[in-house]
Amino acid sequence: MIMKFSEAIRRWMGWCPNGAMSGTGRRRYAAPEGEVGLGTAGEGSREVVGGVLVDYGPIGTPATLFILLVAAALLAGCLFVMAAAVGLLLLAIILAYSGMELYGVMRRARFTVTPDTITITRPLFRPIIIPKDAVVKVEVKENKLPIPYWLLVGALAMIFVPAVGGIYAGFGNPASMRFISGLGGAIFFPMVFYRTHARTHYPRILTIRTADKKLAAIYTDDPERIARMLGVA
Repeated sequence: MIMKFSEAIRRWMGWCPNGAMSGTGRRRYAAPEGEVGLGTAGEGSREVVGGVLVDYGPIGTPATLFILLVAAALLAGCLFVMAAAVGLLLLAIILAYSGMELYGVMRRARFTVTPDTITITRPLFRPIIIPKDAVVKVEVKENKLPIPYWLLVGALAMIFVPAVGGIYAGFGNPASMRFISGLGGAIFFPMVFYRTHARTHYPRILTIRTADKKLAAIYTDDPERIARMLGVA
């Protein structure tokens, strides 16, 4: 009875002596901070890299950064002429988006490769599943911003200062558009800077282009390792 109970505990913890002897019980794990988990799953092998940052969509980086900046500037201008209820709704959207981006940078994503699919698991989002036969191009390239870093910092500072001024000017009336837009800008633009700054730490990135015109940019310490996982020398 004791032996059976002991074997059950070992199976729950992912270790089975019979499986180790037969070579079919190796398990995968999502290794944090860029480590790689290796092993075999029941249906085939898979490899996992944790602690990565991911940008994914029909418009890849660095165009995403440009779109964010333009959209935020337009939004800040619109808040001055919209009704208070609409302004508060947009402020709530800014807060929600900024919180999701900040949480994503802090928690990072997980990149999993199986014989047939690529799965990207991001915090607060549904997993991205890319069939391998839908991949058009995999490339490791230099991580470059569309504009010099110092110019980006200066542009964000020039936008952030008026936002703080709007908070100060409208502090006596928190329901005013000046206060709401200033608060939204003071939250959103530092988030954009932090999001971008976190990605500039990686000198090289891995990009995956798919047949449906989408681009995944993977930020990790060793993008060449992931490229080898995908069968790219």
